[in-house]
Amino acid sequence: MKKLLLLFFSCLFLQAATAQDFRPYFSNNFNFGASYTNGQAESQVAAYGDRQIDYVGLQFNYIGLFHLTPKVAIGAGTGVRHVIEVDADWDYWGDDDDIDFLRNYISIPLYAHASFRFIDKRVSPFLSASLGYNFRVGSHESSHTSTRFSGTASSFYAVEERSHLSSGILAGAQAGVSIRVGSRFDIMTGPYFEYRKSTLNSAIQDGTSFSSSQRDLNLYEVGVKVGFAF
Repeated sequence: MKKLLLLFFSCLFLQAATAQDFRPYFSNNFNFGASYTNGQAESQVAAYGDRQIDYVGLQFNYIGLFHLTPKVAIGAGTGVRHVIEVDADWDYWGDDDDIDFLRNYISIPLYAHASFRFIDKRVSPFLSASLGYNFRVGSHESSHTSTRFSGTASSFYAVEERSHLSSGILAGAQAGVSIRVGSRFDIMTGPYFEYRKSTLNSAIQDGTSFSSSQRDLNLYEVGVKVGFAF
């Protein structure tokens, strides 16, 4: 036990010695990401037996960080998430295959953020993590008018849909490389993973009939971010 305590305090001393001339400072961090998101439903779609839905998306983040040491920074962030459904198996239109709604959803996250730079050099690997809540913004609305045939007779009918991905918890991590350009300007890039909890709510008016559904989704997102800090 004494040896472990001695080792622990020795590490603290070395860290303090290397950072004794360091003054904590604040930085503004911006990054942009492109992603693929796999949504896994907790119950399958009755018509197709499919539990998964696919999205592609973009995201923007602003993070304010307090740098406590040359390697460690903590803060908070926000931004925008935009995903577009690309999975045709999640269309609910039965025989109306000509109906193609491009569903897209926007949300705004708020989260705590921590970042660790492994070495205090111009080029260093880094690891960051986020935990917070994702707030939905608005809903997706679609409408379509088509012709329905019954024997030799035909009639016009309208299909309208209103859907949204609900708010929910968010957790993410990124690993990559950080390059310092000057004393306080950094460029960062690397792959990331993000998990979001949500519910897909949909209401459909098909002619004179109405239907609605709710499906809990676990959204698993992978992508690449590029950003800068000053």
